[in-house]
Amino acid sequence: MRLSSKTEYAILALLELGKRHGEGYVLSREIARSRNIPASFLERILLSLRNAGLVMSQRGANGGHCLARDPKDISVREVIETFEGSLAPSDCVDERLSPTPLCPVEASCVIKDLWKKMYDSMLESIENVKLKDLMEQERHNHEAAMYYI
Repeated sequence: MRLSSKTEYAILALLELGKRHGEGYVLSREIARSRNIPASFLERILLSLRNAGLVMSQRGANGGHCLARDPKDISVREVIETFEGSLAPSDCVDERLSPTPLCPVEASCVIKDLWKKMYDSMLESIENVKLKDLMEQERHNHEAAMYYI
């Protein structure tokens, strides 16, 4: 699976908002500067995150963006699927997709079983990783780097 730069930037933006969670709204230019994200690209990403219910935005003097939920309640899966859509290798293994036409070989399809196992394993791993986990890992990596300098 290859993620788009939009997804990677979205995760970085959420990490920045998570770092400042509970401190109020953060200006998009601060997020862009802090995470080295092109500002015009970030605006579209934040709009998608807002539409997905992951970010709240407010206009005005005290405006900006903040997380809509606690970092421990935002899964990496949600973020990835916001930008990439379904991660299923085939429509027949994603139950959330509308019913697909019956496959003529479904009864004897061994490939579907393989795709289903792969898909379920991947979903389990990214569903269980929360934004808070990434924040802690980032903090740990930063502290380890500072220790060795």
